[in-house]
Amino acid sequence: MLDRVLAESQGNPWFVQEAVLALVQGGAVRSPDPGARRGAILSRIFQRDKAGRDLARVLATLGRTRDTTAIDTPGTLEEVAELAGLDKRAAERALVALVRDEVLVDTGDGYAFAHPLVAEALHTDLNAGERRRLHARIAAMLQRQGLSGARRVLEWATHMAEGGSPDEARTAMLRAAEVTRWTAPLSAAHWYGRAAEITEHKGELMALQALSYWKGSRPALALNSAQRALALLPPGRRHTRTSYVAVGAAHAMGWYDVALAILARQLPRADDPTAMLAQRALLLGELRRPPDDAARLAWAGLPSCPPEDRVITAGALAMWALVEGDWPQTERAVSFLLTFAAAMPPGARLAALESAAHVLATGGELTRPLKLLEEAENIHRGLGWHDIAGQNARTTAVVRRLSGEWEKALADIRVSAGPLTEAGLLENHALLRNVEADILLDQGRYDEARAILADPPPASATQTGLRHMYNARLFLGTGDRAASWRSIELAKATGVPEVLHRVLAVEVIWHAITGETVGARPAAERLDESARNGTPRTKVAADLAMAWAFGDADRAHAALDKARGLPYEEARARLMLGLYADPAQLAKAHTIFTSLGAVPWRDRTLQHMREAGIAPAPSATLTPAERRVIELVAEGRSNPQIADELHYSRKTVEVYLSRVYAKTGLRSRLEVALAVERGEL
Repeated sequence: MLDRVLAESQGNPWFVQEAVLALVQGGAVRSPDPGARRGAILSRIFQRDKAGRDLARVLATLGRTRDTTAIDTPGTLEEVAELAGLDKRAAERALVALVRDEVLVDTGDGYAFAHPLVAEALHTDLNAGERRRLHARIAAMLQRQGLSGARRVLEWATHMAEGGSPDEARTAMLRAAEVTRWTAPLSAAHWYGRAAEITEHKGELMALQALSYWKGSRPALALNSAQRALALLPPGRRHTRTSYVAVGAAHAMGWYDVALAILARQLPRADDPTAMLAQRALLLGELRRPPDDAARLAWAGLPSCPPEDRVITAGALAMWALVEGDWPQTERAVSFLLTFAAAMPPGARLAALESAAHVLATGGELTRPLKLLEEAENIHRGLGWHDIAGQNARTTAVVRRLSGEWEKALADIRVSAGPLTEAGLLENHALLRNVEADILLDQGRYDEARAILADPPPASATQTGLRHMYNARLFLGTGDRAASWRSIELAKATGVPEVLHRVLAVEVIWHAITGETVGARPAAERLDESARNGTPRTKVAADLAMAWAFGDADRAHAALDKARGLPYEEARARLMLGLYADPAQLAKAHTIFTSLGAVPWRDRTLQHMREAGIAPAPSATLTPAERRVIELVAEGRSNPQIADELHYSRKTVEVYLSRVYAKTGLRSRLEVALAVERGEL
């Protein structure tokens, strides 16, 4: 019997415990534990006097929306007694009995049920009519007390949904949705959905639910609700807005053809097509399919389209221009986006700020994205939610990568990647993992990068091209030059300007590493030509490529000027200057590469330093204790011997070594010993 109870309760031991106690209470089983003779909680509740049972049922019902532990505060017990149909004295006696029999337990701050399932069983024990009447009484009490604040409205709506008439319930649900739509969009989506269940005209509410799910970064749910709404809504403003929510959700999930199919069906029905035309332009650009007039028409309609459509339009046009490698157009769209956002409600303004920061950081800017993220964070504190479709997570990772906070970026990505996958946000998940692969490849952590790149990206030309580009870097780093070249060719074949800029930079490095500097020149010149209207990142890459391919110190100086505040790009510019103009720059490049953990670049720079007869600068980042530990490592001491010498625990020695590895990018005791011997540490 106990096996069956355990199976029926899905492994919850509380039910088994209650079954055994009921048997002990009935005399069917003997127990040496005196406490067990008091019987099962549920048996005591359902067999006790009516006053105690009624009070417990009220508390269980109230507990579905509020903390019932404060029932002994002034005035609260009177309210509960009224709901249970008891006078104050009877309610006090019933409360004492419930505590005595351990149905309720003292938590120190008040009282709570001995187990959550006790409250659930009590509520379930009410028949449908009793449950409805009790919820209605609670709702009426709350309304008399005043519905001030979102929490009280939500509590009232919950009870009204269970106990009110359909009209009353619908009114309460819509009020709950209204008070949460800016601060808790997933809660609002729940209430819109419940209201739709008891409404004949569901289209409007399903559309509002779709928008709330989208704000809450649940694209699959948003797409489902939006498509249901589109099947019910007549052409008009709500229909158009719901259409671009559906397209955005499908795009975020990497369902590009689904997004295009929605556009094909809904564009002819739009009251204003501007936002959807911008979405179409972006999709066609990412997929590298033949363009049409969508981008031109979206730009033309942007100044006069409805205000709520302008942010969507400008954001999509900014991303489209970025994919097309046209930075002046990108900046123009971002300017429109931020101008329009200033007049929008907080939620829309937050989304616009995150979108603008996302575009600018992807283009290689650092200062403006940081300011925009700070402004977005201020709004987020008031709203309680942000990161629509994972934009904030990805932008933060890109910003950390640019600013040299690589380990923080990797840690953030590992925290954010899982939730993005679970939410179905595959587009931004893939882009986030690209940032991770970017850092790992520059650090020479090829096995970790290979594991990331083995996961197929969403099927767009942009995503596929980026993956080929990263594979080219992986193969080059691991010595497979033939495979690297094949990946370079595949990336170039996608024809996506944003991909082409990056892969041409890889091609230049490929030639330089293989000793074919002259062979790098066509790729460098092509990159330089395409960078004229390119992103800040592309312009730096072009300067570095020309410096490397032609030994041009002036272009290296230009790269250094553009790379101020970007440690990795600065280090590469200093490496070029060290090779072609000022050998002293090599030591500075080596220090930066070391601090970033960019092992391949650090080692390459070190080789050039040796050829120039330059000793690395001692690492100023190591503490005296860390220096003493590595000196003993260089002498060949083991960790236990170092611990004895310095009077440390073995664990402390391990911690110091871990810090040295993190600061220097070295990976083993042997590398540390060799670095000390060479004077690098």
